[in-house]
Amino acid sequence: MKQHSRPPELRYDRLRDECVRRGLRLTPQRDVLLRVLGDATGHPTADDLVQQVREVLPTVSHATVYRNLQELVREGLIRTLDRAGAAAQFEVNPDDHHHFVCRKCGKVWDVYLASVDVKVNRRRTEIDGFQIDRREVQLHGLCARCRRPSVRKPA
Repeated sequence: MKQHSRPPELRYDRLRDECVRRGLRLTPQRDVLLRVLGDATGHPTADDLVQQVREVLPTVSHATVYRNLQELVREGLIRTLDRAGAAAQFEVNPDDHHHFVCRKCGKVWDVYLASVDVKVNRRRTEIDGFQIDRREVQLHGLCARCRRPSVRKPA
């Protein structure tokens, strides 16, 4: 299943350009992290990203990568995908989309819904004066692989 609609080089260029536009320093560590994020498929964890950055910069610390990830999240360049009981994952796909989460294997896929209408029930929800900037839908179920019956060998 396709995870991103933009080629990696365009995602890297977009991240790099946004860092420059926002006045974030492009240290060698940050530049490598941006390249890793540009190439990322799926929803990597911080540990996944540390390992990939270390393939290029073997001495980079966890703290440096984590600090850069936090700054990129704060600046809105990437988002986190938080799920109860799982390590935080990073959302690098800038396109408007939602997620399908397999309840068995835990893998996450990007889902492009034709439309999402939100109508708040004002009698049951007290959010008067709030402004909704973004909608997120998380679909849960079993992925195709986990739905397949397991083949057990006779004992």
